[in-house]
Amino acid sequence: MTNDELKSKIETDFKDKIQSAAVSAQKEVILAVKPEAYIALCQDLKNKSDYDFQHLSCLTAMDYPKDNKITLVCHLWSYRKCHQLTVKLDVDRANPKAPTVENVWKAANWFEREVFDLYGVVFEGHSDLRRIMMPEDYTKYPLRKDFTDDGFIVKPN
Repeated sequence: MTNDELKSKIETDFKDKIQSAAVSAQKEVILAVKPEAYIALCQDLKNKSDYDFQHLSCLTAMDYPKDNKITLVCHLWSYRKCHQLTVKLDVDRANPKAPTVENVWKAANWFEREVFDLYGVVFEGHSDLRRIMMPEDYTKYPLRKDFTDDGFIVKPN
């Protein structure tokens, strides 16, 4: 299946679950998912044989302070179909919450912990949501664009 065919099939099969679908300049299919359909879409993308996205390659985030949002970005891969897909979900930057996809892809466990630690996104339903790099009592999120160093981070000489 080509990326254009994949995009068209997703638009047809999941029109009620996505906000948009596009093929990027790099020829990658990118979906923006409706927040209420995030888990259902991820489950369908993994379990439906037409898609078979068994592998979560990466789950990360991007901070957009001017738009008051943080965008979660999931990179998916299907070994059987040999295609990839990017799924994006926008969350409110002031109260960043999203349901965990840990029950869909076990690899999400550490990815979500990292996003929680560095961006402050709370993944509801996560089995062990705690900081992974920063101290437990640290209150800032180092990958947010408005992050300011408070002397905690030691710079090399």
